[in-house]
Order: sequence, then C-alpha cells, then structure tokens
Amino acid sequence: MIPKNNQVLNLEHIEEIEDYMLTYLLYREGKSVPLLARIRRKSIEEINEDLILAKSKLFAKKQRSKSLLDKMVEISKTERLSLIQGLSKEERLEIIKEVKERYDGFKNPEDKMMLIWIIGELNAKELLEYVYRDMRHHHGNVRRLACSALKKIGDDTSLEYLHKALIDAKPQVRQYAAKALGLLGNEKTLNRIKKLVNNPNEKEYVKMAFMEAIRNMETRFNSN
Repeated sequence: MIPKNNQVLNLEHIEEIEDYMLTYLLYREGKSVPLLARIRRKSIEEINEDLILAKSKLFAKKQRSKSLLDKMVEISKTERLSLIQGLSKEERLEIIKEVKERYDGFKNPEDKMMLIWIIGELNAKELLEYVYRDMRHHHGNVRRLACSALKKIGDDTSLEYLHKALIDAKPQVRQYAAKALGLLGNEKTLNRIKKLVNNPNEKEYVKMAFMEAIRNMETRFNSN
C-alpha cells in the first residue's frame, strides 16, 4: 500500500502498509533516522534504504498522475512533438480542455511560448482565441510564436491579426507574420506586403520573407 503524500500513520491499518513505507511514515512524523533504527530494529543503512525506496515509489506514483499537459511542459521539444503525434483523439481533446482551463496561469513568457507552440502543433482551432489574445503580448517572442501557430492552424479568421503583425515593432514578428500570410493571405494582403517590401529601413531578412510571401500568394491566386 502506497499512502497519499499527506497521509498520517494509522495503526488500525498498519498490517496493510509495506514495511519500507511504514519506515517512511514514521519518518514523516518527525522521527530521526537513528531513532527509527531503534524503533524498527534495523540498521541505519537499512532505514536509509527504506526511505529511498519509499520516496522513489511515491515519485513514480506522482509522475503517473500528472496530466498530459504537465508532462509536455517537462520534456524536450523533440519528445513533446513525438508525444503530440501519438495522441489519440480522446487525449487531444483532454489537452485542449486543460489548456482552456489553465492558459491564464502560464505567466512566464517561456512557458507561454511553449503553450502556444503546443496549440499550433495540435492544429487546435478551438484555442485560437488564446493565440489571438497573445498577439498583443508584451514579449516579442511570444508574438512571434503566435504568428507561427496561426500559420500551422491556417484559419481565415487569423488574417486581421497577421495584417497588424506586419508592422510589429519586432522584426522577427513581421517575418513570421509574412510567412503565415504567404499561406493564408488574400488580395488585400498582397497589396499590403507589396508596399511594405519597398521600405528602405526594413531588415533584409524581413524583406526576403515579404518577397517569399508575395510569390506564394501569386502562385496560389494564379492556380485558382
């Protein structure tokens, strides 16, 4: 029997508790290792082994109980992508529901970027409102990742937000907005970017993104 983290020792059910866990519960009550050795009639080394085993069991239980979103936060980008690609329909809906419930609790820009990246990889139109909100985020890299997510999701309602991002203060945001609009843009977008591409003060890599977006849009329009 593995107790909950806040469980206290209950002598009425002591026979149900594993020997190593009994040592741990006594330790949680504040008893020192030397005292436990006397109480349990074990060596100090055996008491320490009991405590290590109990803590490892409890840690494993805690890991199993974590939500999918919590697990994604803790793993690398490569592992995260692999996990997303292997999601069942039910698991995908579970993560979308959890993102809705917890989105506003992610305050750190790095965490917010990771969350927006997940939304894009999930192709979650259900979460577009959260991405749109952070198109005005104070951190430029959050806005950049938001543009990237909008490109992946590919919904026409994103156009007005991406049009505004074409004149964002951060050049990388303008660059990523252009990349997204190359895929999603309309005739209005094409005219806007043609005017912007001639700005002599624009960064060269942003101009390149503008020109690529123009080519992509013209190819799409000509093929229709």
